[in-house]
Amino acid sequence: MQLASDETLREVRRKVSWIELLFGAKARITWTISIGCAIHAFGWFLVSTIMPSVILQLGKPQLLSWGTTAFLALSIPGSASAGYLKGRFGIRPVLMAAAAIVIVATSLGLVAPNMTVFLLARAIQGLGDGMVLAFCYIIVSEAMEPQEMNPAFGILAVVWAVATLIGPGLGGLLTDWFSWRMAFMPMLILSALLLVLVATERRMPRKVDSNGTGLPFGRLATLAIAIGAVSVAGAGETGILAVVLLGVALALVLYCFHLDHHSAQRLFPRHLLSLRRTSILGVWILGFMFASDSGPPIYMTYFIQVGHGTSVFFAGQFAAITALAWSVAAIAVSHRGGSFGRAMLLTGPACLLAGFAALFFWQHLPLAVSGIAMAVIGSGFGLSYAFFTEQIIAHAPETERDVTAGAIPTLESTCAAFGAAIAGLLGNLAGFGGFGARDIPPAVPMTVFGSSALGAAFILFCAWRFWRGIRAAPRP
Repeated sequence: MQLASDETLREVRRKVSWIELLFGAKARITWTISIGCAIHAFGWFLVSTIMPSVILQLGKPQLLSWGTTAFLALSIPGSASAGYLKGRFGIRPVLMAAAAIVIVATSLGLVAPNMTVFLLARAIQGLGDGMVLAFCYIIVSEAMEPQEMNPAFGILAVVWAVATLIGPGLGGLLTDWFSWRMAFMPMLILSALLLVLVATERRMPRKVDSNGTGLPFGRLATLAIAIGAVSVAGAGETGILAVVLLGVALALVLYCFHLDHHSAQRLFPRHLLSLRRTSILGVWILGFMFASDSGPPIYMTYFIQVGHGTSVFFAGQFAAITALAWSVAAIAVSHRGGSFGRAMLLTGPACLLAGFAALFFWQHLPLAVSGIAMAVIGSGFGLSYAFFTEQIIAHAPETERDVTAGAIPTLESTCAAFGAAIAGLLGNLAGFGGFGARDIPPAVPMTVFGSSALGAAFILFCAWRFWRGIRAAPRP
């Protein structure tokens, strides 16, 4: 008995290499989640790079934040429904459908004649992208052993690094050489590659009994309407109306959580609003981290390209510093764990606070110093994200690990939508777009980065509570 136990312990502690995951028995799984992550990463960086050019050609600068919130409006229901769709139909057909949706939406964005069609394409793209990204988390949780999770997230960090290096530059070059429309081509190629990869998979995943319940359209529609209200609030110039819309959106989200709590086919962990539970607190910390960082990327490329008069290529590359630092830091710590990993749970949020506090003085900082602050923010994500995810899944009840893993991207997207909308609202109230697309009042960066710094301070407090919670809880 003791010998078997020792052998099991050695197996759990055995380090798994990236080569083993990429070319071993789980290569198909690893490549699938890597391409799925690449679709999300390229879609994010390419669109954020071309948005100033889209605004300058199609107009309506007050809708700048809608490039993000329209995407999230359907991304959230898409990711929230992934757990149910996986149980009802299996992974293969749903991933194929999600890839097809992304292809259709990307094609629509490529030919969009006006801002309305462009935002519609972004919303549809969010639906497919949300499903793909949620399945990446579910697959990691379901198919990877504990010792394989950190290396798997390390590989995904490499995907983000490649997307960070190539995405903004490629989007900028395609925009400078041809048109911002051509920047959609890489997403078309990646989506087609995912579709082919999943369609040629011979092992059909087994369907899981869904208890005869249907897809929870009511809850998904409630989430979509809530994010739609958030989008309208973020583009508004009247503070009172925007606050009312944000309040309505928050009430709808809470109502959705209430309905889900009493449902047999849940989209979220049962005690989602109980921050005393370690795994739940961790899920919300990740959501708050995305909320604090959702506003700055909306404006960053605009600040660089328009405010500093740079090329689209340079603006895209500079704005991607945060994501590149995230990837590099995540790769560096992908094989670490134990006490080091627990320390990163505090180090990461502290980096966010330091970086956003520095960017509050954006108009007085040289670009090089601003770039360092952005690198500190990205490092905060990279140093802590995988360890937060690992601890969240490890401390979740065994019967809720699947739904908890699927809820992570859903809560991240929901919080990011609120963060982007609030940033859009604050930016508009500070004067963004008030005198034309090429005017950026100094109060705008101070407002955007200042609100993110306040959010990061709250995140650090929550991370301290999470750190204490995992120290006190029995080791999974």
